[in-house]
Amino acid sequence: MTDKILVAYATKAGSTAEVAEAIGQELRDAGAEVEVSQAKDVKDVTPYKAVIIGSAIRMGKWVSEATEFVEENRQALSQVPVAYFVVCMTMKDDTEENRSTVEAYLDPMSELVEPVDIGLFAGAMNYEKLSFGARTLAKAMKVREDDWRDWEVIRAWARQVHDRLMAE
Repeated sequence: MTDKILVAYATKAGSTAEVAEAIGQELRDAGAEVEVSQAKDVKDVTPYKAVIIGSAIRMGKWVSEATEFVEENRQALSQVPVAYFVVCMTMKDDTEENRSTVEAYLDPMSELVEPVDIGLFAGAMNYEKLSFGARTLAKAMKVREDDWRDWEVIRAWARQVHDRLMAE
């Protein structure tokens, strides 16, 4: 096993991929060797010292590829420090109530593999990147197009989680 960190993610419209890349870059800037990859493309997690798993949240749930990744790699993930992050429109208003709601979305994953840390981030809404059905639903719910991601919060979490992962 090397000191390499894996950042695996699942996305529907690309916002979570961009967050994963920013986390990966921050970890590299802290001196870590990092691989950032879609969860569905990861074949083996055993070469990694730590794993960060991120997912968009759709209808209160992780994207299926992220859930399947944790389920399929549960045994290996339980042997290394793991952190989770989610990108969710609910977090555009960072209130205690919204944090509690979004933290509950992590419960099924935390029951499989307990994380050493979690990151809760707002997402972006870009109708052009959505499927017809998702775009229709977003418009019906009057979700406006915007980018609510706070890059400094994301980078600060990555620096903090790096220290937590390396301390384990």
